[in-house]
Amino acid sequence: MPRAWVIHAIESSLSILFAGPAKDLARNVTAKTALTPWTLKSAHSTKVQTAIVLAQAGRSSARSHPIENAGFALYCIYVLSGFANDWSLHVFGTKAYLSTVTLVLLPLAWLFSGKALRGLRSATGLCWAAFLLWMILATPLSVWRGGSAALLVNYVPRAYLDFFYTCAFVTSLRRCRQWMYVQIASGAALLLSCLAFGNMGDDPSQARFSIPHSLFYANSNDLALALLLGISSFLFLFHQPSRAGRLAGMAGILCSTFYAFRTGSRGAVIAASAMLILIFLLSRNKWKVTGLGIAALVVALAAAIGGESSSSLHRLALLTSDTSSPPESESDVSSVASQVQREELFKTSLRYTLRHPLFGVGPDQFATAVSQDAARASQHLPWLGTHNTYTQVSSECGIPALIFYAAVIGLCLESNLRLYRRTRDRPAYRDLAGLSRCLLAGTLVFAVSAFFFHMAYSAYLPTLAGFTVALTQTKQRA
Repeated sequence: MPRAWVIHAIESSLSILFAGPAKDLARNVTAKTALTPWTLKSAHSTKVQTAIVLAQAGRSSARSHPIENAGFALYCIYVLSGFANDWSLHVFGTKAYLSTVTLVLLPLAWLFSGKALRGLRSATGLCWAAFLLWMILATPLSVWRGGSAALLVNYVPRAYLDFFYTCAFVTSLRRCRQWMYVQIASGAALLLSCLAFGNMGDDPSQARFSIPHSLFYANSNDLALALLLGISSFLFLFHQPSRAGRLAGMAGILCSTFYAFRTGSRGAVIAASAMLILIFLLSRNKWKVTGLGIAALVVALAAAIGGESSSSLHRLALLTSDTSSPPESESDVSSVASQVQREELFKTSLRYTLRHPLFGVGPDQFATAVSQDAARASQHLPWLGTHNTYTQVSSECGIPALIFYAAVIGLCLESNLRLYRRTRDRPAYRDLAGLSRCLLAGTLVFAVSAFFFHMAYSAYLPTLAGFTVALTQTKQRA
């Protein structure tokens, strides 16, 4: 075969490979590692070609694992089934039981996906596994072993495993985008719930917005945190090229701000302020962030104009007031008493941490320990939590468990911040930048809110941590 003919054939193939449309580009890549964004860079790459390769890789990996696809669909249904149960309970008086069905099928799909332990390939996953191991070790030493065991039986399948589900089923950039849209759908469903079923309550001294009889959001603080995490998801829509997507994101953020402010949650206000400052510092278009912040502030003030909402504004104003000064109204008495009570519970949780530094009083047994100590002193105290996630973990599971738990939060913050800084100025990685910024904002909201709410055994952290690990592994594979 003439040498000139061979050279001509090679040159023709290369011209098709780099100059053809997307379908030609995908068809000519026959080896698994023949073409990546990094090899493209060394061979006359363009940002469009890099983006095409990433998209093609995401689509091919998503089609190649039917059990993984089924597991991802079940996981999405499971996340959204909570709203179906809530709405069915409000409308028909009974739950839809979608979560019950998916809760049985999800572990099977996870185990047979071939990626059940994918999350353990990261330091975050190892710390998360160590946290559960320490909880198990603390259970036999609990002040009420039956109560701690019941917590594990409920917590592990319903919340803890969300970390491993996310790592196993969200395995490509395309899946990461889809999973973020599921989070956005959850935020939109929460806003619909607020609109349809939320109110300020019947007690004028406790006029705080909530969703009465909700399975998850009957408490104003829980609702406020969920709304703030919804805001962090709506931020992803600002990374979309369409104007309609950006307008939808702005509408979601402003509506969530309106309802979050009406809850009167002082911890949520601090967390929201921290998130706004973070977004402002990281943004290249600070004037846009400033405009969005001003719009959110106007909406928050508008929420306080009505008479029933003014108590929320007044309650927030008490955040910086002196608790020793005499209260001016019945609502002031309630707000100040709540603040004093939180301080006492915080001190009590620290005492239990120092008294039981290794294994605590037992998972979910802080209130039980307080009640037992009060009974010995012939006192009766209300059944309350720590109102602080970090001291909840340390007082109930021990200081080592707190180290593992805090390490997961810190690793998520560091990983998302590093990924965002590496991708924010590269148009080909716009989705990666948008996803990492949303996760960074959501993790910060959780980390700050954890100082004011006791939610160590909720699904928020495993979901955020699992998504962070999945996104990081997707970037590394790319």
